Amino acid sequence: MASITTFSRLEPQPLRSDLAAGAAAPVHDPLWLLARQWQVGEFAGHDGGNPIVARWRGVAAPPTRFVAGPIPPNTALSAPRFAPDAAPLEAIIERVTVPLTPETESPAGLRLAIDAGRHFLALLARQRTSQDYRADFVARYALEHVPEAQLAVLDSATASYARLHAGRSPDGRRLLAELAGRDVPRIDRAIDPGDIAEVREASAFWRKWLGALFHYADPEAACWQPARFEYTASLAGRRSPDQFGESTLTAHRYDRDTVDWYEFDVNGEVNLGTQPAEAGAAVTRTVVPAPVTAPGLPATRFWEFEDGRLNIAAIHPASTDLAQVLLVETLSGYGNDWYVIGVDLPVGRLIASSSLVVVDTFGAKTLLQPAGVNGTSRWGLFRHAMPADSDEAEGAAISNLLYLAPRLAQPLIGPVVEQVTLTRDEQANIAWAIEQMRESPLQAGVPLSDARPAELTGDPQAPPQYRLFRHMPPQWVPLLPIRAGPDEQIMLARGSVSDEAGGGQPVGSVTAILAGDGSGALLIPEEEVPDDGLVVQRHYQAARWSDGTLHVWAAYRARPAGSLPSANLRFDTVGV
Repeated sequence: MASITTFSRLEPQPLRSDLAAGAAAPVHDPLWLLARQWQVGEFAGHDGGNPIVARWRGVAAPPTRFVAGPIPPNTALSAPRFAPDAAPLEAIIERVTVPLTPETESPAGLRLAIDAGRHFLALLARQRTSQDYRADFVARYALEHVPEAQLAVLDSATASYARLHAGRSPDGRRLLAELAGRDVPRIDRAIDPGDIAEVREASAFWRKWLGALFHYADPEAACWQPARFEYTASLAGRRSPDQFGESTLTAHRYDRDTVDWYEFDVNGEVNLGTQPAEAGAAVTRTVVPAPVTAPGLPATRFWEFEDGRLNIAAIHPASTDLAQVLLVETLSGYGNDWYVIGVDLPVGRLIASSSLVVVDTFGAKTLLQPAGVNGTSRWGLFRHAMPADSDEAEGAAISNLLYLAPRLAQPLIGPVVEQVTLTRDEQANIAWAIEQMRESPLQAGVPLSDARPAELTGDPQAPPQYRLFRHMPPQWVPLLPIRAGPDEQIMLARGSVSDEAGGGQPVGSVTAILAGDGSGALLIPEEEVPDDGLVVQRHYQAARWSDGTLHVWAAYRARPAGSLPSANLRFDTVGV
């Protein structure tokens, strides 16, 4: 059967070669059009003009106080000063370790100690001294020989590194301890008086370089909560000089990769001691409003076809789907009535709006007040909350406040240097903390053995032997449920396993993740170990800040576990 194919094509046929007049779409009689607008009453209409200028006024208050860790309710204190622009907020909150200490009893920080010592020699070589003192500093502060018994328990790479540099390279830890009480380090011979200033300058440069190399964590004020595997920190800024002008924000349970405003809640139960002189400055911005555009809206330009990516007429929301109903109503009924203004604001500030004045095409000025003024409560999105009202599941919404956190776009994340997996053992009625990787003195991750000890096989002719329990794989630390009091919740206490091969000595944890607080205690709330497991990792991060400075710090990360190993723990077994 024959078919007939037809095409329909619409082509414009301009009468002139110049399209300028048609593209401009001029009105032939503007006076007639104005007269008709006056006759139908358009000039007397309300909201008939389009906004052309908007002036926003607000307050930008820098956070001036910072407290690491949780703060008890109803607390008023004088918190330390805080510079919001000095470093990324992630580095300030997440730093958890002190890479280099003056202690030389343990091989911790060995690689950094050698690198720091050799860098001091390079700084000293740049000074114009009458004599070369580098060999004297190497002889005085050389890395001491590590006993073979201590090297035997280290990994092969660390042991080889220690043997290579022992007596040959300066130990930065010893040099750091020497400079703790003096500005010129001592050597075995007298330094020429004309060279003391140069050696002092090299030492000052070295200490400054070492202090800026890492973000060192304060053991007395750490944001990391080892019992909950998350960070807690508070900061405060003053928006006005009056007594109620301070705003305190607290990140109760920060455990993500980047910190942002939604990690902070308004904490109305503490006061960090900001002064009226620290109040924020007024900010004024004058901008031109721009219409809100979205796929599916009518085109605003002449000769422009609408985007076909979204067909509003094809949306059929259910009666209970409030989000789609609001979307269709907004786009179809009020799509051309929404305008947006872009306001550039300083980073790391608490922002509060004061007013917004909009001028339309008829010269009318409209004053808009911030949401929540005069006690009015309005529905909104992207607002801080204050979890103080027991009737509110997520806390009472706080209007007219936004914290522009000085966060990083994407820091450089190094390999994992420490890892612990927490899992539950319902059959044994305990939980396990499986140490899978620990940081070596070379600041590299060393996998820990997870091989189960071989079962001892006896004489087949001998009678069966009773065993209290089956040997666990190494680095499986038990978490035993305890109750501190009759009205207290169940906590998981870190335990140890008896090492039968080592004479029955208890074997505990070896990672910093399970080291606990400063006293060494570790009591984990039971709800912190989920049924599907939890993986806690530590790695080093690096990032460039807005002023070009380099920031390096060590951070913990907690994430759900994937596949979990089985303990296969058995008690009261009989075998040969």
